[in-house]
Amino acid sequence: MLDMSGTVPEVLYVFPYQNTKVGDSRYHQHDFPEISIMVDGCADYLIGDQHHHITKGQVLVFNPHTWHQDSQPMGTFSYQVHIGFRNFVLPGIGSDKLPFANSVIDLGNQWHDFFAVVHQLIDENHRQALGKQLLERAMVTELLVYLLRALPENCVADDQILGGEQPSDSPAEAQALVTQATYYLNAHYDEDVSLARLAASLHVSNAHLSRLFKTVTGKTPSNYLTRIRLQRAEELLQNDQLTIKEVANRVGYLDALYFSKLFKKHFGRTPSAQR
Repeated sequence: MLDMSGTVPEVLYVFPYQNTKVGDSRYHQHDFPEISIMVDGCADYLIGDQHHHITKGQVLVFNPHTWHQDSQPMGTFSYQVHIGFRNFVLPGIGSDKLPFANSVIDLGNQWHDFFAVVHQLIDENHRQALGKQLLERAMVTELLVYLLRALPENCVADDQILGGEQPSDSPAEAQALVTQATYYLNAHYDEDVSLARLAASLHVSNAHLSRLFKTVTGKTPSNYLTRIRLQRAEELLQNDQLTIKEVANRVGYLDALYFSKLFKKHFGRTPSAQR
């Protein structure tokens, strides 16, 4: 599974704000990441040189030094939550950066879970209770996890490589493509994921993806997927209520015997001995 050990952030602020005042905010940027969540209403945003109309249920991610400005149109209101954070590190991405190419995020099937936490965060923010900052930090971390789970529905930063094959790839371009591939595999490991399906989702050829993946990670996409599945299986085997076949199915293997052979080869013990 993806190593998330360095991803607990320092929360700088959680700022719920309702705006009914017509006009523009200051055009600004930060040296830390910010998440802006449209809980209700709507507003217009200028992000860089692009205009966006943001409505209820949409989420924006501003990486450091992304210039942005929100405007409240006549006859409208907005209720937003702005979250600033730092000291957030993702493997292959670096410090204080989320791997999205665009600021407007498609949450996909993570939407309901994400907004359930948003409402909990708002409630906690309005309280002056023991452990408030600790709970806010935990909930912001949870929101970041849901954002990362939605990554396969979005474009990764520096993904201009995805527009077509190139004879030579810079380290940044190669890393961007492989990062998107690894997030896809972590999100879909329990499905029938082939190299062809993975490459098609990234709009590159099988050979191109396989070459870059091996160069960056030292593994083939197939070996990486197998490792994800077996590590997840190791966790599931702690549940005595699940049979070996059920565990195998939950991590993407329909053949329990084949799964058992892979598990023993990887861990040096059978699935039964794991219990």
